[in-house]
Amino acid sequence: MNSVQAHLILLLHELAHGPEVGAGYGQFSEPGAGLLPVLANLSAREASVPVAAGRPPVAAFVAHLTQLLTFAAGEADGNVTFPDLSAPWAVTGVTDAQWRAEREALAAAFAQARAVLTRRELDADGVNGALSALVHAATHAGALRFHAANVGAR
Repeated sequence: MNSVQAHLILLLHELAHGPEVGAGYGQFSEPGAGLLPVLANLSAREASVPVAAGRPPVAAFVAHLTQLLTFAAGEADGNVTFPDLSAPWAVTGVTDAQWRAEREALAAAFAQARAVLTRRELDADGVNGALSALVHAATHAGALRFHAANVGAR
């Protein structure tokens, strides 16, 4: 594994879980600010609230991130399956069970992406794809953390 991939794995971990244990702060966040712990503090009701008037709820953004990470991992692994890009945006609300399933699917997508980055040597196109997915995911994660704080979940 090259050093770029090692750094991508570190950033992916921080995005999902927060900085490595023992680190005071990470590359771009503080402890406890990983997306999975933040989302675990949101109820299904809170995840069903639109992030702004006329916008999708948190649950839709989580479904979108799951789709993005799964697609990026598949692409990096040479197993491209094109998703229905409109499907996540059809999510308008979730039950407790659905919200738990959405969070579990996102955790699995993070794990899948990490596994691919760990076992495959990426070429320049693969690194570009991984970086693009990570930046896209980080953008949404930051917005979701902001929204979670606004609904009092943090």
